Amino acid sequence: MKNALLGLAFFVGAIGTVNAQQSPQEPCGDPATTWNYPEDKKTASEKNARYNDEMKLGNYRAAATALHWLLKNAPTFNPAIYINGVTIYDELANAEKDPAKQKVYQDSVLTLYDLRIKHYCNEAENMERKAYYAYKYFAADKDRLPVLYNTLKRTAELNQEKMSFANAVGYMVAMQRYKAANPNALTDEQVLDQYDIVMKALDNALQAQPEQAETIDKYKGIVDNLLIKMVNVDCDFVEKNFGPKMQQNPSDVQTAKKVFKLLRVGNCTDRPLYLNAITTIYQSEPTFELAKYLALKYIGEKNYSEANKYINEAISMATTTKDKGELFLLQAQLAGQRGSKSEARSLAYKAAEADPSSASKAYSLIGRLYMDSQECYGNQDIVADRAIYIAAYEMFQRAGDSGGMSRAKAQFPSKGELFDKNIAVGSEMKVGCWINETVTLRTRD
Repeated sequence: MKNALLGLAFFVGAIGTVNAQQSPQEPCGDPATTWNYPEDKKTASEKNARYNDEMKLGNYRAAATALHWLLKNAPTFNPAIYINGVTIYDELANAEKDPAKQKVYQDSVLTLYDLRIKHYCNEAENMERKAYYAYKYFAADKDRLPVLYNTLKRTAELNQEKMSFANAVGYMVAMQRYKAANPNALTDEQVLDQYDIVMKALDNALQAQPEQAETIDKYKGIVDNLLIKMVNVDCDFVEKNFGPKMQQNPSDVQTAKKVFKLLRVGNCTDRPLYLNAITTIYQSEPTFELAKYLALKYIGEKNYSEANKYINEAISMATTTKDKGELFLLQAQLAGQRGSKSEARSLAYKAAEADPSSASKAYSLIGRLYMDSQECYGNQDIVADRAIYIAAYEMFQRAGDSGGMSRAKAQFPSKGELFDKNIAVGSEMKVGCWINETVTLRTRD
């Protein structure tokens, strides 16, 4: 154990502190190269076989002793000595009970990545891996906070929006803790710039890994909450500092994105500037989500003309039957509100056709349109007038809407009213007006 720690201390000390970024001082080795033996080929082969055998058996301390010889005497022997070395020292760190010794092993894991970068380059990818372990080891360690922050910062610098979603949220956590410990270390503007990188990384990850949507959405919420802790997101502050910029350059997408995020985080979505920001973003980068949001926003403002415009654009970008069904149904509701009942019915049928799971809501909507069609009363024939409710009943029945069926049935003609008109129960009657349906007569009693 003592020899293993001494060996570790040697190669950790040889490269310097773990948070120091190394620039290769020699041409990088080719990771595809099979072997690069030192002069003492025999010993290198023995040490390689020994550390691999011990690692497979779970004898990580013995494996570390053999591996140390290769790290010291044959640093470009093969990338595997760094890949397997991380496994070995991570296992030793996990098993170690002494905090001081555990930190030596943890530092060694990070140093292995520095050495791998030094000898085999590929810094961006290896920093992603190093950041994972840095967060694993030091997320709750105040003394190692600078190591954690600088490692994740370098990862973000190299990978930008291609950074993994785990490291993206880890970077935001480290940044918040680092700023809390060093209040003057980062300006609000610097924080906002890094927040943009983190959110882009999460957006890219969501697009590349839709199966992780629930986790990534959760991370976005965490990131927004961390931003609030670092930057004083005040609605008036955002409008005062960014409103003039947007007025001067309405097509400035980057400023619009920053305004959008800040106002959203600050719960300022009722501000006109928020709508302006989204509109600017949408004009440059139209997406289904933004089109749908704009449609709902204009509905809330009772600007139905603009709402319909964005609903149609959202429908054209929708990729699922569920989204299309919901949007057609939304259009049907708007048409019904403005009294265009025939159009509303057509749109409801489109919703049911586009998405069978929307059919129940669509048929219920048509049923309600029929129930609210007093303009179709002729006031000459009570049976004909009440047949409207039978048409409504049949729509509610298709929807499986028992409540609607009950309300409609209460308005059916009575047996006496059919008798007075000499009309038999079960006969057919055409309902005119815009409804234009043929129904089977029945009574409420």
